[in-house]
Amino acid sequence: MRGGRAALALGTLALVACAGGARVERAYDGHVVEGSVVQPEAYAAFLRGALAEAEGKLDPAADAYAEAAELQPGSPEVWTRLAAVACARDARSARAEAALSRALSIDPGFAPAWLVRARCATARGDLSTATSAASRAAALDPGADGATVVLVRAGAAGGRMQGARERLLALTLTARDTLAAWDALAAWAASAGDVPLWGRALRAAARMSSERRLVVAAAAEDLARAGYLAEARAVAAAAVDVGDDPLPRPYALAARLAVDEALARHDVALARERSTSARVPLEEVAARALLAGDASLARRLSAPVVAADPSARGARLVLAVCDGGDLTAAALDARHGDAQVTEAAHVAFGVALARALPAARVRDVLSAIPAEAPIAGDDRVERPAVALASRGALDPAKLSAEGAIELAALTGNVALAPDGPVDARHELLALALRDPRASRAQELALRLAGASRIDPIVAAAGALVQLNSGAPIAPDAPRALLRMDAADPLLAAIALRLAEHAGDSDAARRARATLTVVGRMAVAPVD
Repeated sequence: MRGGRAALALGTLALVACAGGARVERAYDGHVVEGSVVQPEAYAAFLRGALAEAEGKLDPAADAYAEAAELQPGSPEVWTRLAAVACARDARSARAEAALSRALSIDPGFAPAWLVRARCATARGDLSTATSAASRAAALDPGADGATVVLVRAGAAGGRMQGARERLLALTLTARDTLAAWDALAAWAASAGDVPLWGRALRAAARMSSERRLVVAAAAEDLARAGYLAEARAVAAAAVDVGDDPLPRPYALAARLAVDEALARHDVALARERSTSARVPLEEVAARALLAGDASLARRLSAPVVAADPSARGARLVLAVCDGGDLTAAALDARHGDAQVTEAAHVAFGVALARALPAARVRDVLSAIPAEAPIAGDDRVERPAVALASRGALDPAKLSAEGAIELAALTGNVALAPDGPVDARHELLALALRDPRASRAQELALRLAGASRIDPIVAAAGALVQLNSGAPIAPDAPRALLRMDAADPLLAAIALRLAEHAGDSDAARRARATLTVVGRMAVAPVD
């Protein structure tokens, strides 16, 4: 949006600077409006404000627009821009409303001022004012896409959602500012719980503007933490592919989701490309391929790393597993030096070790290999790490808070579940163990219901809420969990409890068989 605002401001100012009469036409919000000529001093202040606003520097922008308004008090445009910036800083700003009132007192038919009033009202949740102001803006300028967007979004937020989806989709084809239309569609889809449409809109916005990539990357992480892994990976890939610079470190989960999307395609070249563009070490990419169950792909990724740098310990661990080498020797080699291996390589190697050695021995070996801390929400690594910890092959202290909650649910040991902030699905899982009747548990269960058929953590949490709250349990509930993923240890553990409660001996036998196999560490990959 900032890029669009910059273009808008410069286009406006160029027209103003070249004007010679008392009135001049200028570009505003993608269309042409008529306004008064701005004097040179006011123009300079306006320019400073426009450039600061384009860079997201709202305080300097507000100061510059205020100076321009003082020099050119009869310009509704200057007051409108001041109001827009004041509202962006605080949707309840009295300064924004005062500036809008001043603009409309000068020109009651100035559509951009009505549109800013509508947007500001939407931001503070005043849907009545938003609808009224947007309707006035649309009446004054029927081609104003922004007014249409506000009207549709206000209607959706107010529960009047009929037709909103179709109207917003149509707007992506007809709007002058298609990026704004896709943004509006993404916001509507998120509020409506339409995950496929949300992902589609996010991907489109990322492709249209590299400025959206961090917002899109954050949305990908939100999708993953709500249990929509496949959609999260596709959205993260769009965020990574659109930019020339690597994602900043706070978006580490999105970077790995984008890598996993390439691995799901079995595309070595793309995986290597995203290793660079997402700033994920190739050693870790190879380890993630191994955890996904693709040893061939893992070898193709790790072998060149080892050839180029024999001291790359994480890649050597992965390659030793892929080649069926001496894992004990590889473990001894990895103990030397100060550099840490990635958590993905550490866990992937631990899974392989646990198939050949007793759990206590695996734990000793893994404890001697320095590894990076886990990334919260990274199911590809955390879920097999939990399985390792459940049989004593990994120190539980090495798990993230989310992983510790999964371990508590898997083992039935509530004391293992830590307090503190976690994502929504793990918060629900913890509440299912501690306080399944809490209103917060019911709220989260309702909010995450859409992911209950595809995400094992949400499904397990929902089943535990029923079991631990004394609610009626469907006769088919244990089998439903096993059908979701017969090899998932968390689902098997919960299914066993449900089956024993319901007296379903066949489902209990199947769940025990899965847990026995997991005890031997034939860990299933995360889909």
